[in-house]
Amino acid sequence: MLTVYFGGGVSGAIVFAAALAALIYFAVKKRKAVLCAVGAVCGAVVMMLYTALYVEPVLEFAGKTVSARIYVQEVAKSSELAEEIIAGIKLDGRSTKVRLSCPEPLAEDSVADVTVSLEKAEDSSENLAWGILLSGTVESVSFEEYRGTGASAFFRGLREEFCGRLYGNLDGESEEMASLILFGEESRATPKIKEQLRVSGAAHYTAVSGSHFAVLAAAVLMLIPNRRRWLRVLFSLMFAPLGLLFYGFSPSVVRASAMFLVHGAAELLHRRSHPLNSLCAAVSVISFFSPQTVLDVGFAMSALGVLGVGVIGPALSEKLREFIPNKAEPILPPVVTVVSCSVCASVCTAPICAAAFKSVSLVGWLTSLFFAPIMAVSMIFMLILGMSNLVVCAVPIHWLMKLAAAAAELFGGNRALSLPLGYKGAWVLPTVLALLIAIASFSDLKAFVKLLKVTVLPLALIAAASVIIVSNRCEVRFVGNTYSSAAIVFNKNTAAVFISGGGDGLSESVSSVLRQYGAVKITRIAAYDADYGGALAVKELSEMLPVETVLTNDLAAGLLPELNTEPPPEDSSFSECGAGFASVSADSPDITADIALYSGVPKIGAENSSKIVVYFANAEEELPENFRNARIDREFRVKLKLF
Repeated sequence: MLTVYFGGGVSGAIVFAAALAALIYFAVKKRKAVLCAVGAVCGAVVMMLYTALYVEPVLEFAGKTVSARIYVQEVAKSSELAEEIIAGIKLDGRSTKVRLSCPEPLAEDSVADVTVSLEKAEDSSENLAWGILLSGTVESVSFEEYRGTGASAFFRGLREEFCGRLYGNLDGESEEMASLILFGEESRATPKIKEQLRVSGAAHYTAVSGSHFAVLAAAVLMLIPNRRRWLRVLFSLMFAPLGLLFYGFSPSVVRASAMFLVHGAAELLHRRSHPLNSLCAAVSVISFFSPQTVLDVGFAMSALGVLGVGVIGPALSEKLREFIPNKAEPILPPVVTVVSCSVCASVCTAPICAAAFKSVSLVGWLTSLFFAPIMAVSMIFMLILGMSNLVVCAVPIHWLMKLAAAAAELFGGNRALSLPLGYKGAWVLPTVLALLIAIASFSDLKAFVKLLKVTVLPLALIAAASVIIVSNRCEVRFVGNTYSSAAIVFNKNTAAVFISGGGDGLSESVSSVLRQYGAVKITRIAAYDADYGGALAVKELSEMLPVETVLTNDLAAGLLPELNTEPPPEDSSFSECGAGFASVSADSPDITADIALYSGVPKIGAENSSKIVVYFANAEEELPENFRNARIDREFRVKLKLF
């Protein structure tokens, strides 16, 4: 399905032909693999139909201005300049979601008549997963009516009440971690703690997923005696849709709900539910009825994580138990099982991490051993606190969250514990490693030992490639938004950051690129025009990794007393590794530099004499050849040897 979507019509035809040939072959030979071939044929057909009948007609509206009624589903982000919302809209009879920037606030769960200018949305995993093909700007609002009723509004209110009771009894780090772990609420967490969780490989515990779903269900099932089998089965079947309403319809939660239904149905029919069967059934049903779900990174991480924990991990531990001496029999086998499952979950999700996040945590398997029990126990206390407002439950939650924050700082405070994989094809070797471990786990003992030895090769190649590329890197990457942007100059494992404009909202995107490309220290941050938001972004960056010097104005310097700040040069110039950088805006005079970086979006017909002019916009404008839209060309980079 991924090949068909990203490869286009020719790729779809090739995949369909190959799957059909396999189906005929296995059917003639009467092999069980015929089911896999049926799945491949169905997947190819479904994705081709989805692309032809839905994606292409919707994308025809890119570049058009339309008047339509929208339903505001979520307020994604707010700032002083604009509000970003996700809304449902009908275009030529097709219901779709759009990501819109609104100059005036629109309430969640409201209906509005608007005039909106549409463009093709960024190909981010979040947009693709939710079927957001278009983005745009609301130019005018002629009517708005709040309609906050129905089941979704009720459950949203219930979640808000739970969160309110939780936040009212916690503060500081414990409040941040609790809000992240229970509901994946990032607004109360600092960028520092979120980055530590990413480096430590524990970020998936802070996104609402199947693990939250499973722990919540297990906590409620504990209250139903085992002898009440029918009651437990009935609850399992009812809990799946209720859990969706409570936690939301994210792809990973939908996957967990489907697995829960399969498990409950198996018990009802007196059949044993194998994790692999449940997982495959859930993934097949979801991808058949919602093809865009296969594009979601969270869905892939969730499914492959379950494959590692529930299928490959137990098989690997059975093989490893053969090597355990009899004297260690009572204690060591359970430890081997837990560690094997944690390692297999990390290995199975590593290809997705390499492809999507361009980095893999080296201690993810270890942090999972800490976070899994902490999350399970704390969620039970959180549920009791949320349902009963029993304040005494806040005490164990507080200390468990303190422990979680300490673990995040221990394993995520060192950037060297994250392996940078910011180069093309980086996902291939982790995929080979995952396949080798999977095959070894289901082989006989002799083949198991041989295959396990072979896994040393991809491990060594991954480490060697990362070290060689990082030690020879000398290039510039770019991040930005509509109002400001940044050039990140990499020189081996250090970096310098040049910010054009105010700099508000850039800290997390800059930090992410630094992690992906192996920088462990920032030598200089140049933020000549930083405003209050820019100063906050610089402060947040300094909390994530060491910063030697900050070149900025008096306003920002006054807000950063703990950092080594210096005034900018009189000519506002900045150079690094032989390249000169300049900041420009829509009203700036012509500036000549090696690289000019826009704060904002250049007007059509804009000119600049710099060698390369970089800006960020949703659509490619008709601009001179030296202008590059880094939002459209997300992999754009400049090798500094050019200068």
